[in-house]
Amino acid sequence: MSYNFFLKEGDSIGITAPASDFSKEDFLKGVEIIKKRGYFPVYNGALLDKSDNYLMKSDEFRKKDFESLLNNKDIKVIISARGGYGSIRTLTAMNKRLLLKSKKVIVGFSDITVFHIFLNQNKSLSIHGPMVGAFARDEVSTNYLFDILSGNKKYFIYDLIGEKNKRFEGIITGGNLAVITSLIGTKYFYNFKKRIVFLEDLNEPLYKIDRMVMQLKLSGFSPKAIILGQFLDCGNYDRIEKIFRDNFFKTPLFTQINIGHMNSTLSIPLGIKAIIENSKLYIGI
Repeated sequence: MSYNFFLKEGDSIGITAPASDFSKEDFLKGVEIIKKRGYFPVYNGALLDKSDNYLMKSDEFRKKDFESLLNNKDIKVIISARGGYGSIRTLTAMNKRLLLKSKKVIVGFSDITVFHIFLNQNKSLSIHGPMVGAFARDEVSTNYLFDILSGNKKYFIYDLIGEKNKRFEGIITGGNLAVITSLIGTKYFYNFKKRIVFLEDLNEPLYKIDRMVMQLKLSGFSPKAIILGQFLDCGNYDRIEKIFRDNFFKTPLFTQINIGHMNSTLSIPLGIKAIIENSKLYIGI
């Protein structure tokens, strides 16, 4: 399958905030980086208002803001300002048919995992990558994302730790462990059968990770392979790996992919074919 989202100089990039409020200073720094790269940032100025709770304004505001970008024919890529919480409320309120029909590429991570799971399940590509409010924090990570968005980088090889003598092939999806677990019991969750699933998280103690992994197991979660990324401030990484091995001992497990909540993080396309071979993950757009 070929994709036509690649950006050219002068193209517009949509920015939305489907979850929490964000640092206006960091956001505007990110907007300037978009401009310096030769693109035109499109966003609602009301995003710069201070929100009075943990959400970016109301569900109706976030819905209309997102859908206005989906309806904008000049926009091929929409990047979230920040994660946090609220994406499930926004997606539930949105016109899902419009989201899929628009063919826009959605970029973000953490709480934006809600959109990755929905889009990937419906055979749509998305990109797990840094958000506008983080662009100024790590130049290498931001460059990697824009190399993907511009088409300068279409083939990807990620180093993994795990089995070296077997080959696994499937659609790759995933994102934040806590967010995926929160979807269990909703219409947005499925068993991930035949999928390669990438997982990461932030600031979750080991007992909570154990609880979430058990919940996944008991929900019928059965991917072809699991890839563990960064688990920032979640305790000992080896113990996290053991929790997964103990619960999914029949599922190939790979670890240490440099993707997650750290400032230094790689972007990864999701919802497309991936191959794991000789402890490397191969993806081509």
